[in-house]
Amino acid sequence: LMPLTRVKRGTFLLRQYLQPAVDERKKYILNIMKHNDFSSQATKVDNYLPSMIVFDLDDCLWSPEMHELPGMPSIPVYGSSNGNDKIVIGLKEPRYGDTVTLFDGARKVLHELATNSAYEGIQFATASSSLEPSYSYACLDAIEILPGLAMAGMMSCNQIGRTGKLSSNKRTHFQLIQSESGIPYNEMIFFDDCNWGDHCGMVASGCKEEDSGVGPATVRTPNGLGEKEWRLGLERYAAHSKHLVE
Repeated sequence: LMPLTRVKRGTFLLRQYLQPAVDERKKYILNIMKHNDFSSQATKVDNYLPSMIVFDLDDCLWSPEMHELPGMPSIPVYGSSNGNDKIVIGLKEPRYGDTVTLFDGARKVLHELATNSAYEGIQFATASSSLEPSYSYACLDAIEILPGLAMAGMMSCNQIGRTGKLSSNKRTHFQLIQSESGIPYNEMIFFDDCNWGDHCGMVASGCKEEDSGVGPATVRTPNGLGEKEWRLGLERYAAHSKHLVE
């Protein structure tokens, strides 16, 4: 296995695949989708990237939803992905064989975030109102993006569930994420399927910076995170960030 370098909590980069650091960030952002190996189009995005990217889990990064499982998923399912011959690509529930796997687009996005130096220093987090938080954590701990790098290893903060300080309104999740990370709301992007409620709208309206009145850039992913939604998130963030500095 190639060695992994931990650049910052929640940010891992595979040394072999690192692009030259000098001016790479600027060049990558200007042609963000051209550099993505899962895109055939080049889309110009202004010179802005977020400080944090927050993902919902069920129906955004993976399927099925945790409450649809008959029990705790616990059996690793191995396969190949992005040129890696054997990694854990899913987690199976032992009684009936239901298997949690990432959407193709979500896996490609997470692989890009883990290996492209343009994203160095960006933190990643999860905000999920899962009815089965223990199932969610089991999947985060098991499903790999690179050999030896599970999803949990990429995340600097996880707020999962709807008990205690968390509710079904993900404004509560973001309040804790912001408190833990210290990152302003207007420096975040949030992806959520919104199939059970307008979580993007709740977060955008309920989590705003006092000085600017701006919250996270948000994108709905009703069919899972894909190339279109990923590109839209970067474009929306660039647009509102540009507005703040003008």
